[in-house]
Amino acid sequence: MEKLGATAGRLVSRVSQPASGADSRLTTMLLGQLPKIFNRLTDADIPNRVWSTWTPEAGARSIRRPLDASERQALEARAAELAPVLGAYPPMDLDFVTLALSDMFGGFTSMRQSGEEAGARLDSVSRLLDPFPAWAIVKVCRDIQANGVWRDGKFDRQWPPNDSEIVDAIRKEIHHYEKCHRSATALLAAAVEDGMIP
Repeated sequence: MEKLGATAGRLVSRVSQPASGADSRLTTMLLGQLPKIFNRLTDADIPNRVWSTWTPEAGARSIRRPLDASERQALEARAAELAPVLGAYPPMDLDFVTLALSDMFGGFTSMRQSGEEAGARLDSVSRLLDPFPAWAIVKVCRDIQANGVWRDGKFDRQWPPNDSEIVDAIRKEIHHYEKCHRSATALLAAAVEDGMIP
């Protein structure tokens, strides 16, 4: 992989250029092509109907009755639509992620570095963020660039975010999607509780 230190200047210069295919795809996702944040049927109605009222201290929770065909189909569709938006960003999105990080750090005077120092910082953070989806990284970077870092109950526009603050912000961004995905996959895998006919 090309060292980011050598490409930092090129990436920063792309800010004023027309969007590339990857840029357009991610921007489209950010502008509304993500799955619905809440699906009443799969995220509330089905779980409320079928989960057992008893939650074990250890092990998987059971369901009261088998899922019917329409419930299973809805849950499978919900899990399938959420899985791609929760995965690690692919190598093809590295430049876009790096550009978003560069723009974010460039908004803080203390982070206006250049050359190898800037490249090393971008390289370090982009590797740290490998497990996260590109859309969430880009959204968090844009939010921080526009508003600052949320600290002590207010936005701080003076000091840039540290690594853990960036990671925490991304985890908050994807938390609800992760919760819904876990719920759908857990329901699909759940056994019927004892005493019920499968």
